[in-house]
Amino acid sequence: MLSKNRYFYRRLFLPPIDFILQFIHNAIMLNDDALILKTGNWEPQNKKRLEKLIREKAFNGNYAVFDWDFTSIFYDTQDNLFVYQIENLCFNLNPEEFNQTIRAGIPQDEILPHTINLEGRALTAGELSDDLNERYEFLYKNYLHFGGKMGLAEITSTEEFIDFKAKMLVLMRGAASLCGVDIGQSVSTGMTIEELSALTETAIDQGLKDEIKTYRVRSSSVLKGRAGEVEGGYRKGLRVQEEMQDLFSALRKNGIEVYICSASQEDNVRVFASNPKYGYKLESKNVFGRRRLLDENKKLTVIDDSSIPATRKEGKAEAIKKVLAPKHQNKAPVLIAGDGDGDFYMMDAFKDEALILIFNRSPKKEAKIYPLLMSGIKERENPNARIIVQHRNNQKGCFISKAPEEEKPLDSLPEK
Repeated sequence: MLSKNRYFYRRLFLPPIDFILQFIHNAIMLNDDALILKTGNWEPQNKKRLEKLIREKAFNGNYAVFDWDFTSIFYDTQDNLFVYQIENLCFNLNPEEFNQTIRAGIPQDEILPHTINLEGRALTAGELSDDLNERYEFLYKNYLHFGGKMGLAEITSTEEFIDFKAKMLVLMRGAASLCGVDIGQSVSTGMTIEELSALTETAIDQGLKDEIKTYRVRSSSVLKGRAGEVEGGYRKGLRVQEEMQDLFSALRKNGIEVYICSASQEDNVRVFASNPKYGYKLESKNVFGRRRLLDENKKLTVIDDSSIPATRKEGKAEAIKKVLAPKHQNKAPVLIAGDGDGDFYMMDAFKDEALILIFNRSPKKEAKIYPLLMSGIKERENPNARIIVQHRNNQKGCFISKAPEEEKPLDSLPEK
């Protein structure tokens, strides 16, 4: 009987855990100088503003939303994987499947924006896809991995591969601009999630070793095909951002949930965000990105999974409202971070409630994010700023603690 009474006494009179956490939080709040973030290379006013936010919003059911590419990391996880797949011919598609995949969802007879050949003629997706289909048939027949006799070094020296690489890059950029289809994601069709995750990890490991550099490639002058000669571009060089890893950790330690909302493939980003060896240590269930349906063999198809809003442009704001906010009493996020027009919509939707963190990639004046960026720069010294702007060294892929007087954009490619 005594032990029962003790149980009820403890249930009735001991303070609940929420009360204890709030008490601890209030005690911390009394000390505005308490260390929350490591110094790193945050611009000092940004560090102070983020620490102020954390003090004010801790342990109250709040959450923060981050873009992934060029925000949580330096460079683009999806593009890194796409280039790795091309250069190493990592495809699980026969020629017929490949031909269908690179055309799926892309109007074949419409002119692709900003896509011309070296003669100045505007190109369609159909012209590029016809050439790519022929090149892939050759690669599939002759590459050792697909059952042929040529090793990787030999086959990547052929005119067929040279043409294939350049036109894949050109089609990817053009299709994304025309209709939002990212063939960089589509070409993982035919893989299981396990296969995609393993390939992604290999590509990330390589990307972290690669020199940060922008490359230009030209298609074959011998095998011109329907599209003629074209020139494409790509980058290499992934980098983790220790300041962002620390910010994620500080938010979670203070009861603020961290989510990723990315236009890249969800399962691709999850590898980088959740594998402990990369240092971000997020729960995979907190990573949201673009999804595709699986077939009866648990392999990826080209069909979009509409179980959540497509996490691209306007879809990012919609995903926050429909997926994340309901997990937090329909509250708005307290912090939103991003770098480009793809993130503008979620920033604009919650700019009155959330602190906005923008990574300055020197957008053009006509960019949607430009007014927000300028507002952040104007209120740089305001301790209650609603928008803060952080700069990077684009040659090293790291934060810098002082904004440059004039920042040049990293050899710009069209945003997906």
